[in-house]
Amino acid sequence: MRILTAAAALAIAVCATFDIAAADTKLGYVPAEGHPVGQGVNRFIALVKEKSGGRIAITPYSDGKLGNEPQMQSSIQGGFLEIMVGPTSNLVGAVKEFGIYDLPFFFGNFKEVDAVLDGRVGTALFERLKPLNVIGLAYWDNGFRHMTNSKRKIEKVQDIAGLKIRVIPNPLFIDTFSALGTNPVPLPYPELFNALENRTVDAQETPVGLIYASKFYEVQKYLTLTGHVYTPFVLLASRKWFDSLPEADKKIVMEAARESAVYQRALSRDAADTIANVLLVKAGMDVAKLPPEEQAKLREKVQPVVEKYTKILGEDLVKQAREDMAKAN
Repeated sequence: MRILTAAAALAIAVCATFDIAAADTKLGYVPAEGHPVGQGVNRFIALVKEKSGGRIAITPYSDGKLGNEPQMQSSIQGGFLEIMVGPTSNLVGAVKEFGIYDLPFFFGNFKEVDAVLDGRVGTALFERLKPLNVIGLAYWDNGFRHMTNSKRKIEKVQDIAGLKIRVIPNPLFIDTFSALGTNPVPLPYPELFNALENRTVDAQETPVGLIYASKFYEVQKYLTLTGHVYTPFVLLASRKWFDSLPEADKKIVMEAARESAVYQRALSRDAADTIANVLLVKAGMDVAKLPPEEQAKLREKVQPVVEKYTKILGEDLVKQAREDMAKAN
C-alpha cells in the first residue's frame, strides 16, 4: 500500500461513476453483501447511525464497486475514500510486519488468533499505520484459508504439486506456494472468478466464506480443508476523514468498530463449519481434509518460508506473538 499517483484519478473516476457527493461517507469492500464482511459492514453502519443519532451516515459499496483492495487502500491513504474493509495481506507493502498474519500454519485456533489481534502485536501494527494517514479501526474475521481446485482431489501433499494457483499479490504467499510445488499466480481478488472459469488458473486459496459467497463452487470441484493461513480482515479509515470528526464522533466510530468486530467474528466463525460441510457439499463440491500425517508434511515443506519471514518481520515481534498465543491456550 504505497502512495500511488493513480489514487486521485481512481477516486475521481469512482465519484463520477456513482455520482457520489463529496460529503458522503463511503465504505468499500470486495466480498458480496451476503458474506460475513457485508453483514459486519451493515452492523457497523447501523451502530454508528444509532450512536450518533443519525448524524453520521455511511453508504456501503460491496463487490469491489469502489475498486480492488490495493486501489481502495491508496484512496484511503490519499483521503479520497473514507472507510474500507480488506485483508491484512494487502497492507504488507506499507507495513511489512502485517505479514505476521500470513505466516503459514502460525495460528492453531481462534483463541491464539484473538490473543494476537487484540493484544500487543495487533495494537502495535495499527500504530504503524497512522504515519501513512490510515487509521486501524478493528480486526474482523476472514477465517482460515483453504484450497480449492478444478483438477483433482487432494489426498496427499504431492497432489498439490503442479497446480496453477491464484494467490494474493504478496511475496510471502508466493514463496509459500512455491515451496509446496505449485505455480503461484498473483491476481487481484475481483479477477479471480473469471480466471477460474476460463481455466487461466486451476486453483485458489481463500476462507470458506469467500468460497461460498463468491460461488467458486460453480467453477471449482474440489475443496481441501488445509487451514494453512489465518488472514484477518481489517476495518480501515482515512486519517483525513477520521481527524475531521469531533472527538465525540471519533469515540462513536471506535466503539461501533469494536462492537461490530465482536459481532462479525462470531458470525463468520459460526458459519464456517456449516458452509464447508453442508452448504458447499450441497452445492456440489467434494470436500476433504488431509490426514494428520499429510498435514504435517505441509508444515515441514513451508518451514523454511516461516524461518525466512520471521527474520524479515522481526524475531522479537514473532516471539511476542507466540508468547501471547501460549497464554491464550
